[in-house]
Amino acid sequence: MHEVLALAFALAALLNGAMAVLTWRRRSATPAATALAAAFASLALWSAVGVPVNFALPRSAHAVLVQSSFVGVLGAVVAMYLLSRFVADPHHRPGRVEVAHLVVVPLALLAAVATDPWHHLVFDRVVPLDGPPWFEAHLGPLFWVHTAWCYGLLAASYGHLGRAWWRRPAAVRPQVALLVLGGLVPTAGNLLVIGRPDLFSGQDLTPLFFTVTALVDARAVLHRGLLQVVPVARAAVLENMQDSIVVVDAGGTVVDVNPPGRAYLRARRPDLPADPVGLRASQFLTARALGELPGGHLAYELEHGPGLHLDVHVTAIRDRRGRDLGRVVVGRDITELVETRRHLERLRAQLAEEAVRDPLTGLHNRRHFVPAAEALVAGASGQRPVGVLVVDVDHFKRVNDAHGHAAGDEVLVEVAGALAGTVREGDLLARTGGEEFALVLPGADEESVAARGEALRAACAALAVPLVAGGRVRPTVSVGTAVARGGADLARVLGAADGALYAAKTGGRDRVAAAAVAAA
Repeated sequence: MHEVLALAFALAALLNGAMAVLTWRRRSATPAATALAAAFASLALWSAVGVPVNFALPRSAHAVLVQSSFVGVLGAVVAMYLLSRFVADPHHRPGRVEVAHLVVVPLALLAAVATDPWHHLVFDRVVPLDGPPWFEAHLGPLFWVHTAWCYGLLAASYGHLGRAWWRRPAAVRPQVALLVLGGLVPTAGNLLVIGRPDLFSGQDLTPLFFTVTALVDARAVLHRGLLQVVPVARAAVLENMQDSIVVVDAGGTVVDVNPPGRAYLRARRPDLPADPVGLRASQFLTARALGELPGGHLAYELEHGPGLHLDVHVTAIRDRRGRDLGRVVVGRDITELVETRRHLERLRAQLAEEAVRDPLTGLHNRRHFVPAAEALVAGASGQRPVGVLVVDVDHFKRVNDAHGHAAGDEVLVEVAGALAGTVREGDLLARTGGEEFALVLPGADEESVAARGEALRAACAALAVPLVAGGRVRPTVSVGTAVARGGADLARVLGAADGALYAAKTGGRDRVAAAAVAAA
């Protein structure tokens, strides 16, 4: 019988050891894998102790094995508790009080076990036997303290698993329920071991019961994918996103970068290592991305080099206590969107400009001229007058009648070009009617206006517009001028200039006439 038990303990130790290695390799997925690996390692030690106690050993060797079994017991219970915490909350990080409780109490109990020969508070006495298990231990008060603490921790584990079943997604509940059911096995078995040791020939089979629990937990965690809730979510949110994502810890060190982020870094900063994890984020993130985060979030557009625009979102990462854990920087390439937006803005500006442009001559039309001229005339003063010229092509109807409207259009285009050649910065020129044009000259007094009028008249008189049928048309223009000073309005000034234009026409055309009285 005892040889069979020794073999069972040996197989359990090997199985737990192999599972500890397997689970340890999955530790990068989630802290729950680390806790499960620690549980398997503790159970491997606890089970291994059960092998030699089936053989005759000196009392000193038996005492060492008993002390080692307590290491396995306490390690397994603490690991199972942490496993429940991480299953309930994959982002749980033990606080200082919790860590102190899980470390100090086991160490104190192990110290009591190690010094038991001097105080006998763990085992009241140990009686040698003639056969396996060779020694019978009578339990002391500290053993029951140890047992109560272990069961209290296991009860807390069940509580966390119960809350996990209630709060976690429905897809996770079957696995959590499996963990709870698996935990009942060692609880029931240990109660039988303590209450009826005669049923198991004095052997402590609790590690075998815990091995069953650990295997059930491993099935829930590894085979049924409980630990993969976090990795799959990360893959969906981080690895498969097209945006560049950089995770920075509270100290400013890069702790994670997704593939698009790495590709962006390789393209923009080939001098940096291919794997930026561990670098200072300031080496490739802007000061704005690493600066203050009012409200825990910041969004802005960044033009990063020629032809690259990013929509940047920076979000603070904080724990439940509000402590700063770091930040997530997400950069989305919006270059195409920005270029499209700029193209639309240019198109809109072009359409707006075309709406106030004369399609034949390219000059501004009356829609643009009136409000612009009103603004200029309204700013006239005694010290800064504003000159206005009204220009009309002479005998334009004769050109249309004799040579056709195409020839007339060509004359208007040439006249507009001649007028535009006389324009200076700040002047306003427009085609205001069929063959009529107007200029507004800020800062021009009567003498300047007369000189400018004569210059543009001469420029037009020098034109010789070729005709399709042969020959040329030599157009002339008549010009009327007026000068606005303080208190003038556009209608009054244009009226004065029109009067002067009429005088130029009746005076023989191809001449400049000034308004008899300056507009005031």
